[in-house]
Amino acid sequence: MRRTTKTTPQTTRRAQARPRKPRPAKELSVAIIGAGRLGTALGLALKSIGYRIEVVAAKRPTSARRAARAFGPKTLALSARQLRSLSPSQIEILNRSSLVLIATPDDAIATLAEQLSEVFASNRIRPAKGKRTAAIRRVALHTSGALSSDVLEPMRSSGFAIGSLHPLVSISESRSGAELLTRGFFSIEGDSAAVRVGQSIVRNLGGESFTIDSSRKALYHAAALTASPNMTALFDIALDMLSVCGLSRKQAQRVLLPLVKSTVANLERQDPAQALTGTFKRGDVSTVRKHLAALKAANLPQALSAYVLLGQRSISIAKKHGPHTTGLDDIARILLRVARDSTQL
Repeated sequence: MRRTTKTTPQTTRRAQARPRKPRPAKELSVAIIGAGRLGTALGLALKSIGYRIEVVAAKRPTSARRAARAFGPKTLALSARQLRSLSPSQIEILNRSSLVLIATPDDAIATLAEQLSEVFASNRIRPAKGKRTAAIRRVALHTSGALSSDVLEPMRSSGFAIGSLHPLVSISESRSGAELLTRGFFSIEGDSAAVRVGQSIVRNLGGESFTIDSSRKALYHAAALTASPNMTALFDIALDMLSVCGLSRKQAQRVLLPLVKSTVANLERQDPAQALTGTFKRGDVSTVRKHLAALKAANLPQALSAYVLLGQRSISIAKKHGPHTTGLDDIARILLRVARDSTQL
C-alpha cells in the first residue's frame, strides 16, 4: 500500500522551528548509483552521520573512483560495465547494502531499474542477516523530482520496497551541497517500508520531509523548477538588461544580488501578496509604459515576454490582496495588448 500524507498546519509550524542539527544514524549500509553532484553530495551527507557507503557506481569509471575516494577507502567503485558483471568479492560487498540509492539523470532510471533487478536476481544477492535488515526489506530509492517510485517497479521482483526521495535543494557543487542537505526539505513517496526509510534518513540528516501523491510528482517538480532554476534564468535576463545599460555582467550580478536576497528575506517573513513591492504593486501606469518602450528599444524579446507574463501575475496578486486602483486595470490592459501583439509576430 502507498501512503500519502498532506501537509498540515502542524507540519508548517515544525518547519518554522528549523534549523535542526543532524544526528548520528543507526548504522545503515548504502549503495549509490550515480556519482554526479547530487549522488556525491548525498553520499558525503550520509557518511557524515554514520551511514556506510559500501558501493558507488557510475557510468564512467573515473567518476565512480572520484566519488569513492570522497566517501572513504572502504567504498567500492564500480563502472556501469562492472555492475553488469560482478566478481564474487564485489557481490559480497554489494550484498551488505540494505539501501540502494539511485541518483542518476531521470532518463536513465527506468533502464537502471531493469538492470539492477537482473543484477540482484542473477547474482543471488540477498539482504544480509541481522537485526536491522530483519526489520525492513531491502529498499531502493531514486532521487528524481519528476518521476514517481513506479519507475522502479522491476526491482520489486528482487525483493525491494521502492520509493523516491527528492531533496528540494539547489546543488551546484557536491561538498557545499552535502551541507545544504542537512537543513533541506525532501519529498518522499512510495511503498510504506521505503517511505519509512526515507523519513528516517531525512530525520537523521536534520532535514524535514513531506509526502505527496505519486500522480502529482511532475507538477511538484515543475513548481520546484519554477522557484529555483527558472529564477536563475530570470536573473540572467536581468543581467542582459543591465549589460545594455553599460554594466559588465559581473558588475550587474554584484549589484542585483542584494536585491534578490532582500526579496527572499521578505518571502521568509511574509506571503507573496505582502512581500510584493514595486511598480505593479503601486499601479504606476506611466512607469510600465516606459519599461515596455525601453525593452522594445533594447531589442530584448525574451526580457519583454518575461516582463509581460510576470507583470500579469503581479497585477493578479495586487488586485486580490491589496486596495484596488484604476492603475492596475490600465496596466492589465496594456500588458494584454503587448502579449497579443507578440503572438502575432
